[in-house]
Amino acid sequence: MKLYHTMIAAVAVGAMIFGFQSTSVAQQPLNPTSGCTPNGNRFDLEPLTNAAFYGQYNEAIAVIPNRGGNGADLVVGGAEDERVLNPDIQYDGFYSPAYYVHRDNSNCDADFEGGIPIVGDFVPVGPPMPAADPAHDAFFIATYAISGNGLYFAASIVKSTAANLLNATNCPNGTQKSPAICWPIAGIANQTTSDVQYPSIAVDQRTSGTGAGDVYVSETLLSTPNSQITLSACTNSNLSCSTSVVASGADTSPQYSSVQVRPDGGITIAYGNGNLFGPAQFKFVNCTPHGAPNPPTCGTPTLVRDEPNPAVGVPGNITAFFEQYPYHVDRLEADHNTVTSFLIYDQCAVPQIGDYFCPKTQVVLTYSTNGGKTWSPLQVVGAAAGQQFLANMALDVSTGTVNIAYFSSQNDKLTFHTQIFLAQVPPGKTTAARPHQITQTPYDGPYGWEEGATDLSLAAAGTGKTGQSRVYIHFTGSTTKGNYNHQAFRIYHNVLTKYEY
Repeated sequence: MKLYHTMIAAVAVGAMIFGFQSTSVAQQPLNPTSGCTPNGNRFDLEPLTNAAFYGQYNEAIAVIPNRGGNGADLVVGGAEDERVLNPDIQYDGFYSPAYYVHRDNSNCDADFEGGIPIVGDFVPVGPPMPAADPAHDAFFIATYAISGNGLYFAASIVKSTAANLLNATNCPNGTQKSPAICWPIAGIANQTTSDVQYPSIAVDQRTSGTGAGDVYVSETLLSTPNSQITLSACTNSNLSCSTSVVASGADTSPQYSSVQVRPDGGITIAYGNGNLFGPAQFKFVNCTPHGAPNPPTCGTPTLVRDEPNPAVGVPGNITAFFEQYPYHVDRLEADHNTVTSFLIYDQCAVPQIGDYFCPKTQVVLTYSTNGGKTWSPLQVVGAAAGQQFLANMALDVSTGTVNIAYFSSQNDKLTFHTQIFLAQVPPGKTTAARPHQITQTPYDGPYGWEEGATDLSLAAAGTGKTGQSRVYIHFTGSTTKGNYNHQAFRIYHNVLTKYEY
């Protein structure tokens, strides 16, 4: 029932051998005020004795600042977990979608966790994607799901209020035995007999206007002969969802959509279109809300970039496998009229070798100030030696700061151990500043993960005042050693850290 990437034997050749070097850019120092140790903390409650080597992966994150207990932020993470955390799901041998909540501490630790609830007859199987809704004091999680009889596919969505997640009676500390109590509101979007995967979710933060508060879910409809990107609108209060509409126009091979809501309520979607290992196109489309459960309408997709060298396969000689994902955010500028859309993806700086091997990966950024009609030339984010890849991004609405996090092997060029770096586009600017080094100790990863998701996610929020913003970064890492049959080994699991600015 689940699709996983097969681990590929890494080619034992590095970018140093081929001589492909980017001009190195000095990074800013580690953030001493993160409160989560230099390398972050383990963001799950899995026992360290007889734990799985690959504990969790496909991390995602969302935050409402200052909403937790004791002055803490309320943080909800999602990941695929080796354990079967939902007692209603009676099968083993698969990773299960799970949530993790940080509510009354400032140390990036999980206070409680659980499996994503079953929604009606739909069993959650794909990577869970949380979204914060501070305007309505709630969180949502979208997950790829399959009906119990295996005939239908959909995105299942669950909702909880912040107050409910802070209720220690409904959601006691530890591993939840009744996850539906923590996530009592549920809905189904994009139901079809064709396989739909890779959900992305966004919430309209406005409190008035057509579509205010609506929840949007986009997915890839894997149909024959052509795939499509679909979009549904759901009501905020009870997750009553519209019929799905096609957002990808006449494109025949779209995949991996990223959905956002503009400050004016317009819906934007970025996606990749093209062959799995060949040249790709990155597309952008605007959609108009009509108030859920009425479906939105979508315009004609525009071209962001014809990319001859998307970074797919193995970066350098790191044992990882990844696809053509674009991510984007929409920032309202100081004139309260212009909206700048920023889009990133991983690029192979040189032509790939065969189908799987990219000698030099890098993160590239482009932007548009006219609704995606035209886009700026590409700029390389955090140009450095080694590999920079699996980038993701988040907008701090309170300041207008665009945050871009990624894995980089720039400090360990021979063995390609990685660290986390963060580059920021300051308010009013369109160029990424020098990156900050977030984690200190390199580790030998990340490793394989499921299609359509990433091993790194971030969420940013603040009050609008300098020093009161933070960006949380949730990623596959290794901060502790476990013990299996009295033998110590390093566990790959959820890691959460934060950067304050």
